[in-house]
Amino acid sequence: MTLLRTQPTIAPPSTDLRQHSEKIDVLRGVAILLVFTTHCLVAIFGMYDLLDFSPYGLWINISRFSPSRVVLNLTPWAMGAHGVTLFLVISGFLIHWGFLKSGASFRLSEFFNKRFWRIYPPYLVSLVVFSLSLGTGGLFSLLTHLTLTHNLFNPTLHSINGSYWSLGLEVQFYLLYPVFLLLRRWLGVERTTLAVAGCAVLAVVLLISFQVRSPILWLSPPALWLNWVIGAWFAERFFRGQRVFTRHPAYLVGFYVLLTLSKLTLIYWVLGRLLFSLFFVYVMDWYLHQKAPVTATGRALTRLTARIGLYSYSIYLFHHPFLQQIINFFSFGQKNKLVLCLAVVLTFGLMFVVAHFSYHWLELPAIRLGKKLYARWSGSHQVSKTS
Repeated sequence: MTLLRTQPTIAPPSTDLRQHSEKIDVLRGVAILLVFTTHCLVAIFGMYDLLDFSPYGLWINISRFSPSRVVLNLTPWAMGAHGVTLFLVISGFLIHWGFLKSGASFRLSEFFNKRFWRIYPPYLVSLVVFSLSLGTGGLFSLLTHLTLTHNLFNPTLHSINGSYWSLGLEVQFYLLYPVFLLLRRWLGVERTTLAVAGCAVLAVVLLISFQVRSPILWLSPPALWLNWVIGAWFAERFFRGQRVFTRHPAYLVGFYVLLTLSKLTLIYWVLGRLLFSLFFVYVMDWYLHQKAPVTATGRALTRLTARIGLYSYSIYLFHHPFLQQIINFFSFGQKNKLVLCLAVVLTFGLMFVVAHFSYHWLELPAIRLGKKLYARWSGSHQVSKTS
């Protein structure tokens, strides 16, 4: 079924993503490293966030926490929750870019066929593995995970595998993408983005007004769709060859420092994901327009991070449930910081190996199978239409 058509457009040569595929994988690599490191910190230190506000409600009451815990919260690796934010921005960017560069039409059947075979088969294998080893949490939990709706219910939000919640969110954003395209057709991409922003602000205002603490609402599609749409908005700008960040990179450093310091305020907990989404868009625009590194060390680091990004989906699926046990195994139960750092590196190395086989044995075969089945279905569908 063809939903929407767009005028064929040739993107400016500088915005051809074939020239930037490695850079996109590097960004994915950064995102999964952020997620992995924050999960490691939780496995080692427990929940380390600062969530005790002063009587006036704006500032964190840091006097109730040790200096080391405050410093830990301000380190880059403690910002790992925004690895998910970066994944959402990249997803919105790539999905909308794919539509724009096609220059033809958006077909529901083709879009959801690609998304299903890209996402579901590896997810299903990991779900079976962890359900058999850890338990399902009950029939309701299993059913919601099979339908990727587990993130909509408090009891199942983090059951089976704590990382699955954002995968359900991602799939729901895929379902919303046709809505985005319709709004874009009626309003234009800028007004559509502003409309989604207005809905997100309204959702946050209602959550604050009613003092809602339920995580499923703060992590719900209405509250977080804007992060994905910002990526789609950036795709449109990038496709047109329109820069969104033209300043010196020092401004990005300053922006990041301010975002880090905001973690000591209520602003971070209310608007942090939105602010980080904008920050990541600026970083992406700057990075995608940079020349490839010329030094051997730079090229090697880029290739390694890109490979991590290539395997990021499988790392995301498999790294979390047994993370604490694996770190304890490699550290021999010791609490020495140097030993723990080495254990984390070894743990990531093990996850990298698992993801390598998952990527080549699960992800790629599923994608190829999906293409073959769709080609057969669409071919027979066309024949039946003309017969």
